[in-house]
Amino acid sequence: MACIGIDLDDVLADFIGRFASIAYKKYQKPAPGTKPCDWEWSNFGLTKDELADVWNVIHMTNNFWESLNVEEGVNLGMVQAVDALHTVYFPTARAHVLGNPVGKQSAKWLYKHFDIRFPTVLVSNEKSPMARALKYDYFIDDRPKNCLDIQAALPDCRVFLKNSSHNQAFAAPDGIVRVSGFNEFAELVLGKG
Repeated sequence: MACIGIDLDDVLADFIGRFASIAYKKYQKPAPGTKPCDWEWSNFGLTKDELADVWNVIHMTNNFWESLNVEEGVNLGMVQAVDALHTVYFPTARAHVLGNPVGKQSAKWLYKHFDIRFPTVLVSNEKSPMARALKYDYFIDDRPKNCLDIQAALPDCRVFLKNSSHNQAFAAPDGIVRVSGFNEFAELVLGKG
Protein backbone atom coordinates (compact mmCIF):
# COMPACT_ATOMS: atom_id res chain seq x y z
CA MET A 1 0.00 0.00 0.00
CA ALA A 2 1.42 3.34 -1.08
CA CYS A 3 0.86 6.82 0.30
CA ILE A 4 -0.39 9.18 -2.41
CA GLY A 5 -0.96 12.93 -2.68
CA ILE A 6 -3.49 14.01 -5.33
CA ASP A 7 -4.08 17.70 -6.03
CA LEU A 8 -7.71 18.63 -6.67
CA ASP A 9 -7.98 21.63 -8.97
CA ASP A 10 -7.25 20.90 -12.61
CA VAL A 11 -6.23 17.34 -11.74
CA LEU A 12 -9.62 16.02 -10.58
CA ALA A 13 -11.79 19.18 -10.53
CA ASP A 14 -12.33 21.62 -13.41
CA PHE A 15 -11.50 24.91 -11.70
CA ILE A 16 -10.18 26.57 -14.88
CA GLY A 17 -13.45 25.97 -16.73
CA ARG A 18 -15.47 27.49 -13.91
CA PHE A 19 -13.12 30.47 -13.56
CA ALA A 20 -13.29 31.15 -17.30
CA SER A 21 -17.10 30.92 -17.33
CA ILE A 22 -17.38 33.46 -14.50
CA ALA A 23 -15.01 35.80 -16.35
CA TYR A 24 -16.99 35.41 -19.57
CA LYS A 25 -20.31 36.03 -17.84
CA LYS A 26 -18.98 39.27 -16.31
CA TYR A 27 -16.68 40.58 -19.07
CA GLN A 28 -17.43 38.56 -22.25
CA LYS A 29 -13.85 37.31 -22.22
CA PRO A 30 -12.04 35.03 -22.68
CA ALA A 31 -13.68 33.31 -25.65
CA PRO A 32 -15.40 30.07 -24.62
CA GLY A 33 -12.95 27.18 -24.53
CA THR A 34 -9.89 29.37 -23.90
CA LYS A 35 -7.37 27.78 -21.56
CA PRO A 36 -4.80 29.87 -19.64
CA CYS A 37 -1.29 29.88 -21.09
CA ASP A 38 0.31 30.68 -17.72
CA TRP A 39 -0.42 31.19 -14.02
CA GLU A 40 -1.27 34.87 -14.57
CA TRP A 41 -4.10 34.04 -17.02
CA SER A 42 -2.39 36.56 -19.35
CA ASN A 43 -4.15 35.35 -22.50
CA PHE A 44 -7.62 35.89 -20.98
CA GLY A 45 -7.52 39.61 -21.81
CA LEU A 46 -8.58 40.64 -18.31
CA THR A 47 -7.16 43.61 -16.41
CA LYS A 48 -5.79 43.13 -12.89
CA ASP A 49 -9.02 44.62 -11.52
CA GLU A 50 -11.15 42.28 -13.63
CA LEU A 51 -9.14 39.25 -12.48
CA ALA A 52 -9.55 40.41 -8.88
CA ASP A 53 -13.28 40.81 -9.47
CA VAL A 54 -13.57 37.23 -10.76
CA TRP A 55 -11.77 36.04 -7.63
CA ASN A 56 -14.14 38.14 -5.54
CA VAL A 57 -17.11 36.38 -7.14
CA ILE A 58 -15.52 33.05 -6.20
CA HIS A 59 -14.86 34.21 -2.62
CA MET A 60 -18.47 35.38 -2.27
CA THR A 61 -20.06 32.23 -3.76
CA ASN A 62 -21.48 30.05 -1.01
CA ASN A 63 -19.79 26.62 -1.03
CA PHE A 64 -18.10 27.37 -4.36
CA TRP A 65 -15.79 24.32 -4.15
CA GLU A 66 -18.75 21.96 -4.05
CA SER A 67 -20.01 23.24 -7.41
CA LEU A 68 -17.10 22.36 -9.72
CA ASN A 69 -17.37 19.80 -12.49
CA VAL A 70 -15.02 16.85 -12.75
CA GLU A 71 -11.97 17.50 -14.94
CA GLU A 72 -12.60 16.21 -18.45
CA GLY A 73 -11.54 12.62 -18.97
CA VAL A 74 -11.13 11.64 -15.30
CA ASN A 75 -12.39 8.07 -14.91
CA LEU A 76 -14.49 7.42 -11.80
CA GLY A 77 -13.30 3.82 -11.57
CA MET A 78 -9.65 4.83 -11.69
CA VAL A 79 -10.09 7.30 -8.82
CA GLN A 80 -11.94 4.70 -6.78
CA ALA A 81 -9.34 1.99 -7.50
CA VAL A 82 -6.45 4.21 -6.37
CA ASP A 83 -8.38 5.20 -3.24
CA ALA A 84 -9.36 1.60 -2.44
CA LEU A 85 -5.85 0.19 -2.76
CA HIS A 86 -3.77 2.99 -1.26
CA THR A 87 -3.68 5.65 1.43
CA VAL A 88 -4.75 8.79 -0.41
CA TYR A 89 -4.53 12.42 0.67
CA PHE A 90 -5.94 15.38 -1.24
CA PRO A 91 -3.67 18.38 -0.59
CA THR A 92 -5.10 21.62 -1.94
CA ALA A 93 -4.34 25.34 -1.81
CA ARG A 94 -7.96 26.34 -2.40
CA ALA A 95 -8.96 29.84 -1.36
CA HIS A 96 -11.45 30.44 1.42
CA VAL A 97 -15.01 31.12 0.25
CA LEU A 98 -18.37 31.61 1.92
CA GLY A 99 -20.04 28.57 3.43
CA ASN A 100 -18.48 25.49 4.95
CA PRO A 101 -14.72 25.29 5.53
CA VAL A 102 -12.74 24.57 2.35
CA GLY A 103 -11.78 21.09 3.53
CA LYS A 104 -15.40 20.12 4.17
CA GLN A 105 -16.54 21.50 0.80
CA SER A 106 -13.76 19.55 -0.92
CA ALA A 107 -14.58 16.34 0.96
CA LYS A 108 -18.24 16.70 0.04
CA TRP A 109 -17.27 17.21 -3.62
CA LEU A 110 -15.08 14.07 -3.57
CA TYR A 111 -17.91 12.03 -2.06
CA LYS A 112 -20.47 13.39 -4.54
CA HIS A 113 -18.36 12.72 -7.65
CA PHE A 114 -16.25 9.69 -6.67
CA ASP A 115 -18.13 8.12 -3.74
CA ILE A 116 -15.05 8.44 -1.52
CA ARG A 117 -16.27 8.30 2.04
CA PHE A 118 -14.33 10.39 4.54
CA PRO A 119 -11.59 11.61 2.17
CA THR A 120 -8.61 13.26 3.83
CA VAL A 121 -8.38 16.79 2.43
CA LEU A 122 -5.44 18.91 3.55
CA VAL A 123 -5.75 22.66 2.94
CA SER A 124 -2.51 24.64 2.81
CA ASN A 125 -0.55 26.87 0.45
CA GLU A 126 2.57 24.88 1.35
CA LYS A 127 2.31 21.26 0.25
CA SER A 128 5.83 20.06 1.01
CA PRO A 129 5.60 20.03 4.86
CA MET A 130 2.52 17.80 4.62
CA ALA A 131 4.22 15.56 2.08
CA ARG A 132 7.31 15.22 4.26
CA ALA A 133 5.21 14.33 7.32
CA LEU A 134 3.05 11.83 5.42
CA LYS A 135 5.95 10.41 3.37
CA TYR A 136 4.22 10.28 -0.02
CA ASP A 137 5.27 7.55 -2.41
CA TYR A 138 3.43 9.24 -5.31
CA PHE A 139 2.27 12.80 -5.91
CA ILE A 140 0.42 14.54 -8.77
CA ASP A 141 -0.23 18.25 -9.29
CA ASP A 142 -0.64 20.65 -12.22
CA ARG A 143 1.54 23.34 -10.66
CA PRO A 144 5.28 22.99 -11.34
CA LYS A 145 6.26 24.78 -8.09
CA ASN A 146 4.40 22.17 -6.04
CA CYS A 147 6.06 19.32 -7.94
CA LEU A 148 9.50 20.86 -7.38
CA ASP A 149 8.75 21.40 -3.68
CA ILE A 150 7.65 17.77 -3.21
CA GLN A 151 10.67 16.49 -5.14
CA ALA A 152 12.99 18.54 -2.87
CA ALA A 153 11.19 17.44 0.30
CA LEU A 154 10.92 13.76 -0.65
CA PRO A 155 13.58 12.69 -3.18
CA ASP A 156 12.22 9.11 -3.23
CA CYS A 157 8.66 10.18 -4.04
CA ARG A 158 7.53 9.60 -7.63
CA VAL A 159 6.33 13.07 -8.69
CA PHE A 160 4.00 13.64 -11.64
CA LEU A 161 3.03 16.88 -13.36
CA LYS A 162 -0.43 16.81 -14.92
CA ASN A 163 -0.04 18.29 -18.40
CA SER A 164 -2.02 21.54 -18.64
CA SER A 165 -2.15 24.60 -20.89
CA HIS A 166 -0.73 26.78 -18.10
CA ASN A 167 2.39 24.66 -17.43
CA GLN A 168 3.70 24.18 -20.98
CA ALA A 169 6.68 26.52 -20.48
CA PHE A 170 7.95 24.37 -17.61
CA ALA A 171 10.69 21.92 -18.54
CA ALA A 172 10.31 19.13 -16.01
CA PRO A 173 13.68 18.10 -14.54
CA ASP A 174 14.67 14.49 -13.99
CA GLY A 175 12.43 12.93 -11.39
CA ILE A 176 9.25 14.77 -12.41
CA VAL A 177 7.21 12.92 -15.01
CA ARG A 178 4.66 14.77 -17.15
CA VAL A 179 1.41 12.80 -17.60
CA SER A 180 -1.59 13.56 -19.78
CA GLY A 181 -4.01 13.43 -16.87
CA PHE A 182 -5.17 11.62 -13.78
CA ASN A 183 -5.98 8.40 -15.63
CA GLU A 184 -2.40 7.97 -16.88
CA PHE A 185 -1.12 8.67 -13.35
CA ALA A 186 -3.56 6.11 -11.91
CA GLU A 187 -2.45 3.45 -14.41
CA LEU A 188 1.16 3.97 -13.33
CA VAL A 189 0.25 3.80 -9.63
CA LEU A 190 -1.86 0.69 -10.19
CA GLY A 191 0.91 -0.96 -12.19
CA LYS A 192 -0.96 -0.94 -15.49
CA GLY A 193 1.19 1.66 -17.23
